[in-house]
Amino acid sequence: MAIARRSEDGSIGNDRDGALYRSTDGAEHWQRVALPAGVNGPNGIAVDPNSPDRLYLATWARANGQHGDGGGIYVSDNGGMTWQVAFDHDRHVYDVTIDPADPNVLYAAGFESSAWRSADRGRHWRRIQGFNFKMAHRVIPDPQDHDQIYVTTFGGSVWHGSIRGQKQPLDIATPALQLGQ
Repeated sequence: MAIARRSEDGSIGNDRDGALYRSTDGAEHWQRVALPAGVNGPNGIAVDPNSPDRLYLATWARANGQHGDGGGIYVSDNGGMTWQVAFDHDRHVYDVTIDPADPNVLYAAGFESSAWRSADRGRHWRRIQGFNFKMAHRVIPDPQDHDQIYVTTFGGSVWHGSIRGQKQPLDIATPALQLGQ
């Protein structure tokens, strides 16, 4: 599978913004996969190693309303034929990561100074306390200590901390995403 962030005709913010393609023959041929309704553009995809038809798609919201419409993480249990919302607390998600040590554990990284964790394949999410940098790019589980993660950012830094987090002030653009909201 491959992701193309922007459309082929340069459209931005409409129904042709972004695309998702898949290959079933070793990348010889590609076919377009329908995106979830209202999705602006895909940013990242993860395939469940225990169930290859289970896909997690990180997406960016359209610029509507306070938080945007259609962004977050979507899940498909049939190889992308249909999608359901798995996460919409932060609707500007850059990536979704499956923990290689436990495929039930997922991580999400988003724009709103947020990193998130799910221990149940995306049914419930908890914000990771202590991470408060703008524009998280990707969460990477620490291979030596499963209670620790690394979070890369578009600001050029890497945050390392506990999945249990630590209380410290948040610097976010959307107050509704404060912890406990």
